[in-house]
Amino acid sequence: MSPFDLTVMMYHYVRDPGDRCEAGTGIPGLAVAQFEAQVARLAREHAMIAWPDLRDFLVEGRPLPPSACLLTFDDGLLDHFHHVYPVLRAHGLSGLFFALARDGGEPLTLAHKLHFLLPVLGCQRLRESVWDWLSPTQHEGFSLAEVRYRAELNIGSPEDDTLILKSVLQREFADEAEPILSKLFERHIGDEKAIARDYYLSRAQIEAMVAGGMHFGGHSASHPWLDWVGTAAQGNEIAASARWLRDIQAGPWAFAYPYGGFNARS
Repeated sequence: MSPFDLTVMMYHYVRDPGDRCEAGTGIPGLAVAQFEAQVARLAREHAMIAWPDLRDFLVEGRPLPPSACLLTFDDGLLDHFHHVYPVLRAHGLSGLFFALARDGGEPLTLAHKLHFLLPVLGCQRLRESVWDWLSPTQHEGFSLAEVRYRAELNIGSPEDDTLILKSVLQREFADEAEPILSKLFERHIGDEKAIARDYYLSRAQIEAMVAGGMHFGGHSASHPWLDWVGTAAQGNEIAASARWLRDIQAGPWAFAYPYGGFNARS
């Protein structure tokens, strides 16, 4: 099979300014009308498939239709129930939702804390706030990582500083950043766990989506760069997805590496 015979679309936020998913977060997304227009166009130009079609191709070798297209959605966000699911149902389509292995009551992941904090503090103020919590030795490591990412990513403009900050915090300084960002979240935004409950899909919403023909895959539990954590941590993250999925839907399941990061061990 040629790699050009399958198109896979990946979405995250699908929301309008001020709607029930975006209200008060400052986190923008793809407008709902624009998403629906994209889905309609894709359906005209491709043979839309669901996860079982791709699963049967991968596991059993059953052929896919020419110009197949699969719609996928990362992180298990509330947007996917309120905006994505109704659009897919209206068009008679199914999506593959890569949700985090969560049972409720957990805080936001590091990545999503950043999504909330950046609109409130901005890149420079957020960097300064994190910097204030670090030791002189950590300052040195932080600065070296910034220099390396600026060179590796071929970044030169100040507008790209956000990408550098996120790269450092989500990789080399993930362990240090996690509690710092939670403190900043509480100070500048509010109750992190309460907001997390209204940010991710609930079990009832997931069950309704499954009953409506949607499919779920794994996306880890805490959304780390799997190529930056050890072998045991990788195994724990992937196993957490498997345990969670067993209660959601029959396998075999798909798995999406957070950030697209993986290595030979993962």
